[in-house]
Amino acid sequence: MARLAHMLLAAAMGWGQGQPVPSERDLQRAVAAHPRDPRPHTEYGIFLMQQDRVSEAIPQFQTALDLNPRSPDAVYNLGLALLHNNQAQAALDALDKHPAATADYFALRGIVLNALNREPEAVQPLRRAVALDPNNPDSLYDLALTLAKTGADAEASALLKKGRQRFPKVAKIHAASGMMLYAVGQNDQAVRAYEQAVQLEPDAADLFAALGDAYDATGNLTKAEGAYARSLRLEPSNAACQVKYGRNQIKLQNPRKAEAAFQQALVHDAHNADAHFELGKLANASSNTAAAISHFEQAVAANPSLKAAWYQLSLSYHRAGQEEKSRAAKEQFQKLP
Repeated sequence: MARLAHMLLAAAMGWGQGQPVPSERDLQRAVAAHPRDPRPHTEYGIFLMQQDRVSEAIPQFQTALDLNPRSPDAVYNLGLALLHNNQAQAALDALDKHPAATADYFALRGIVLNALNREPEAVQPLRRAVALDPNNPDSLYDLALTLAKTGADAEASALLKKGRQRFPKVAKIHAASGMMLYAVGQNDQAVRAYEQAVQLEPDAADLFAALGDAYDATGNLTKAEGAYARSLRLEPSNAACQVKYGRNQIKLQNPRKAEAAFQQALVHDAHNADAHFELGKLANASSNTAAAISHFEQAVAANPSLKAAWYQLSLSYHRAGQEEKSRAAKEQFQKLP
């Protein structure tokens, strides 16, 4: 939402709509020539945001707000820049000091509260944002996810169902609906939602990975393989998806492809506990106990809460005749919930 809002800010200035983007020198001259006019400060701030120079943009937006403290756009710009700069509390302070009654203001307030892990408080401003601007899919999306985080799954699902009808061309609405459906085991419906999402955003690696999970949950392993493979073509460095692809290959009885996927995951994340765990199981299956122990040890070192790895490590130590280590690993397994 924050990135999209940033784009909308730039559009509001007329840039990209037939008017050329001014140079930085021109913007600096405008600020110097009209230091008491908030507009050149705003324009320069937006330019800096587009250049990913957020920390430099903040003083420009702050000056614009100081010059026009009742401007909803000014407080919105400053709050958005602070949020981009990982200063969520400062963004909330600015929004509290300069309240407004616009949909953008309430939407940003909800996002900031979410960033501060204050989801229950974020619900109300996001509701206001949706009520004030019902044609904005971003606010609906943010509200639905916030409701889900607060345990209001039924309301979130109903909101997303309406959202898919109202915004049939917005991929993330379908994706969020797929996520909710998958979470409650409605996997066939989740598949359809994710299929719509990837049709709308065919370059979204994360959506193809989620679609693969949904296919897997319905038992369609071949389609899951295709979805994971597509995700990895788009983002080959994604270690988590490499692990998913490897597990899919095990189900398809392709252990060599599975091992290659797990090894590739470690290329991108040497301490990936799941990859080490799966490689340990493959090593055990081929009676390579020493390799299994090594992988299971690395798995529990990377994730001490990985209960299954402690159990497998205990068994592997036992096979190797290391009874004291086997008992210690079993004790760790039994301590975990």
